[in-house]
Amino acid sequence: MEHIDLAKQFNSFAYELAQEHMSINDKIPSISNTDLLRRIIFNKYYYALYHKYLSHDSDLRSKSGPGIHDAILKKIQACRDPKLYQVYLKLLNLRVWADYKLDDNQNALTINLSTLNNDVWSIVKRKTISC
Repeated sequence: MEHIDLAKQFNSFAYELAQEHMSINDKIPSISNTDLLRRIIFNKYYYALYHKYLSHDSDLRSKSGPGIHDAILKKIQACRDPKLYQVYLKLLNLRVWADYKLDDNQNALTINLSTLNNDVWSIVKRKTISC
């Protein structure tokens, strides 16, 4: 599987969860908790952009480990693409929150999922990243 394919699949998965959540979140018994559902959505949106970027950058694609997240952020910052940087940074922070900050539930409830989806999809559907 290619990075771009994984990016599209993660984006689609997160979008479908978000749509389901916005209309009938109480009908998903295993993830009816709004906080947990949003943690999953943020994580998958982040990894959609992560893999979208890796599909563009063959140098970082061959690396692994926790430092790759910061390396991607630094390269995106150098791209001078404000939208890409803004969305990636926001999702990086949301992903860290979703995975590690278990005692803070308010952050998840303030993010507009429709806006977030539009922002992520506008980047994932790009043919290339201009850096």
